[in-house]
Amino acid sequence: MKKTVFTLFFILILQFTYAQVSFAGNPEYGQLRNFVYDKTVPNKIYATTYIDKHIMVSNNNGTTWNVLYTLPYPEYAPSISQMRLTNNGTALSFIQYFGLGSTLNRVIVLNLSTLSILKEYNMPPNEAVESISNYSILDNGNMNTATMFAKGDNDKFFKTTNGGTTWTKVFDAANYENVLVNDAIMDPTDPQKLYIVRNGGPGNVDGGLLKSTDAGATWTEKLNGLILQSIAINPSNPNIMYAGTGVLWTYPNQHEAVYKSTDAGNAWTEQTGITWSTNPIGLKNVPKIEINPYKPSHVVVLADDRVAVTTNDGTTWTTTPHAGLTDGSSYYYGIDATFDPNNLNNVIISNNRFPKFSSDRGVTLTSIANPFFNGMGKINVINDNGVDKLIYGVQYGYTVKNLTNNQEMPISVMPLNESPMDGQIGLMYIDKKHAGRVYTYESSFMGNNINVSDDYGTTVTPLYNTYDTGFTAAETDPANQNIAWIATFNGVNATLIKSDFTNTGNPVNDIITLPYDEDYIYGIKVNQNNSNEVLVTVGNRLFKTTNSGTSWTEITAGLQGLTLPNIALSLVQNPINTSQYTMAASNGIYTSIDAGNTWSKIYDGMVNKVEHSTKQNGQIIGITNTYLTTLPKVIYTSNGGTNWQEKTASNYFNTTVIDGTARFVDATTAEIYLTTNSLGILKDVISFTNLGTSNPGILKDDISIYPNPAQDVINIKLGKNATKFKVTIYSTAGQLVLTSENKSSIDISGLIKGVYLLKIDQANTPTIIKKVIKK
Repeated sequence: MKKTVFTLFFILILQFTYAQVSFAGNPEYGQLRNFVYDKTVPNKIYATTYIDKHIMVSNNNGTTWNVLYTLPYPEYAPSISQMRLTNNGTALSFIQYFGLGSTLNRVIVLNLSTLSILKEYNMPPNEAVESISNYSILDNGNMNTATMFAKGDNDKFFKTTNGGTTWTKVFDAANYENVLVNDAIMDPTDPQKLYIVRNGGPGNVDGGLLKSTDAGATWTEKLNGLILQSIAINPSNPNIMYAGTGVLWTYPNQHEAVYKSTDAGNAWTEQTGITWSTNPIGLKNVPKIEINPYKPSHVVVLADDRVAVTTNDGTTWTTTPHAGLTDGSSYYYGIDATFDPNNLNNVIISNNRFPKFSSDRGVTLTSIANPFFNGMGKINVINDNGVDKLIYGVQYGYTVKNLTNNQEMPISVMPLNESPMDGQIGLMYIDKKHAGRVYTYESSFMGNNINVSDDYGTTVTPLYNTYDTGFTAAETDPANQNIAWIATFNGVNATLIKSDFTNTGNPVNDIITLPYDEDYIYGIKVNQNNSNEVLVTVGNRLFKTTNSGTSWTEITAGLQGLTLPNIALSLVQNPINTSQYTMAASNGIYTSIDAGNTWSKIYDGMVNKVEHSTKQNGQIIGITNTYLTTLPKVIYTSNGGTNWQEKTASNYFNTTVIDGTARFVDATTAEIYLTTNSLGILKDVISFTNLGTSNPGILKDDISIYPNPAQDVINIKLGKNATKFKVTIYSTAGQLVLTSENKSSIDISGLIKGVYLLKIDQANTPTIIKKVIKK
């Protein structure tokens, strides 16, 4: 019990630290999935991010969302799938996936009130299974009986009766010829009845459904010869079942169809009321069939290019085709659907495009706007004629966001059905001194182009063609905007190019010889006062030229410990003091105040990007991306690095951070923007005025709460005769249950028994959080 209480307390502490963090990405790009309506609270919905480790919650039918729960593994970027609500509505079950064969792959049952884990079903040991495709739980209170459909060297189906302590293998595809299992489930009310739909059957006969009425001891084949992909059982009457066909292009004699059984899978009838595509090209699958548990006569068939709906047990169907395969935004290839118990017309559908909402039971669909997408590429802030703009990557392109009016201009953002040839976003380097100037990378069969643009990449001019697959740095000559220094890497050697594009139709590219080129060039900085003076980082080395690259001097003084495998990762010049250069490296931050000749280390620890304030000298922000076991963080100082304040991964939902940037709003405030793996763009606000007090947490203090545990009244004793303060009390589910101002005694008699968190806020004082127990 003590461990559980501490875990809940820690989770709630972290929730308070998120208060300043918001979601700044465009809601048009969000791809939430695995939606689940709450059974008891109207308009409350749960969902998961497209990838990664987050469960989201909305209390207004999907208009706004917050992070409810994050898997407690900050060093990993897993995924959550097959999320479902338990029968009593108090818990969510789901599959957590950490990669093929990971020991963390398991089925979880999460208590929604305490955010604690009720059940864990690990994959069966010694069975050569790598991932979990589906599961069924007999939701009868103890949840000890469950099944697991797993994939590995062969498809396997397992059953447990003791909560996953031991498993019995009830089906192994290795015992059948040419078998590919597409789904396997248990009857929701009778654990003796198991069902498998598949691509191959006994005796090399393709397709079919297997049914067992003795917990997998024996199997009977039904729908012989049909390739089946999906199966659904009516939760109110398990005798009613539906099955949908699977991949068909190699089986021209089979057609796309849905079949229904009213006798527990013994006899089946095709649902002829569904209209299918007559196009002979393309997939023709029925990946999911969903039965409304609150009105089982309402069934939604999620095919690859259409949604079919019946509200009368299949007597009639309404079929709506969708163009998501071609337009990249409409519905395409359904994943799951959830039904609103408080409004039977409402349905939310997850699919391989944007999530969809229907207010007419699935007949017509509209996208659910949300800002939680897969961020990618570089992120930067630039001042464009007095207006700060945020440039970030999404859907293999970039978008430019005006931070004053929040309007966005997409640049080469692709629809979800398209991706570039190499499957990666082209890197873009921003010139912060020239609005609109960017350098872009574009891959092709004829070599890769590095381009220059003065309108954020809307139109580009090719500068340099190379077969190098790495574009690592770019810098404009401050004395001549038609000259740029760019760097590439081919996996072995770096290339430094000085490109003169005065004649845009025929740029002149000079290859600059460096004393050492056997590593990445991540930093190029041309002195703003003397363009002949250039600093270049190559791996763990720093070189300087004073004659525009004719000769170079290696600078090593002050670079303590910058030896391989440590390398420099970024290089900037202080815009307020141009004699100061600062470098972020894999082992710290280094700075020089004499134009790069001598250096001192001002921070220990990996930092990917460092930025000087444009408003106040001495203010520096460092950002660390997620890398292997290195967790993301943001560090900041107001005195040139003498003292640092740190925000860690827990401040940012333990998500995977790909890149980050800073916007210096004024002399005391900065905004941090982080590109994440699944939460889109996170925005944080930091203050340089009271370093050390911006993060609420568990702090040492002279505040007393008594009695504790308490039954009716708790008393608060503040140090230093404080009289002005605010108290807020939260449940372990994060719900605000009570507020009070300037009162040393608080009546808690109206609260139910349990553990609460009491938060105390005072002016110019760190937030204090105390655990209290109501008897």
